[in-house]
This record gives sequence, C-alpha cells and structure tokens, in this order.
Amino acid sequence: MDLTKPLRCIVKLGGAAITCKNELETIHEENLATVSSHLRKTMVSGSSSENTIGMDWSKQPGKSDIACTADDFGEHEVGLASPFIVVHGAGSFGHFQASKSGVHKGGLDRSLVKAGFVATRISASLLLAERTYIS
Repeated sequence: MDLTKPLRCIVKLGGAAITCKNELETIHEENLATVSSHLRKTMVSGSSSENTIGMDWSKQPGKSDIACTADDFGEHEVGLASPFIVVHGAGSFGHFQASKSGVHKGGLDRSLVKAGFVATRISASLLLAERTYIS
C-alpha cells in the first residue's frame, strides 16, 4: 500500500454477513462475492458519484442493484484513487469455539478458557487464510 496517499476509509465486513453463522467454519460465498463486487465498483478510480452506491448495505433488504459480479473483473490490478482497508468479523470462524469454552466469561486461570482462546484464534486465522478480499 502506498503510504503517501491518504486513507479513503476502513470497511468492516460483519462475520455474520460473510460466513454461514450456524455452520462451523463456512464462508457464505454468495454474500462475499456480492460484497466484493460492491467494494470494487465503489472503490475503483474513475467511479462517478452517480454510479457509486451507498456504503451501508447492512440494513438494505432485497436484491442488490449492482449489475456486476466478482467474476466480471478477473484477476487484474485495480486502479484505486486512494487506498482503503478491509477488516472482518469472525462469524462461524471462532464463535463456536469461543462459545463452547466460555471465552466470553473470562477466567484465564481455567484451562478450558485458555484452550478456547487458542482454538478461537486458530479458527479465525483459517478465515483470513481462506480468502484475500482485495489486493
């Protein structure tokens, strides 16, 4: 990333939006592809404001009005007007382990909680290793 350009924004993808929260360590492929397409369309240089969609898709029901998919872009570099950062929640990668071991209750003096922190971190790392959203 070019650190001489100002950061445009930080985008957080909710874990429940990009994973199948009720299925252990499962990515929601359709949602991830849709969000990736939205980000690419919004962030590429030369996007005019009339073609740029709003950034808050979390509360908008129904189908997307974006007439493109991630496959439309191929594997080429994108010209960004300014850099942005994408972060994400864990969703089904980590939540099962954290819940089962009681990580949310604290208590590092208990071996189950310590093991839960390790298992949660490993699971969350699997999601990060699974996909590179934007290069």
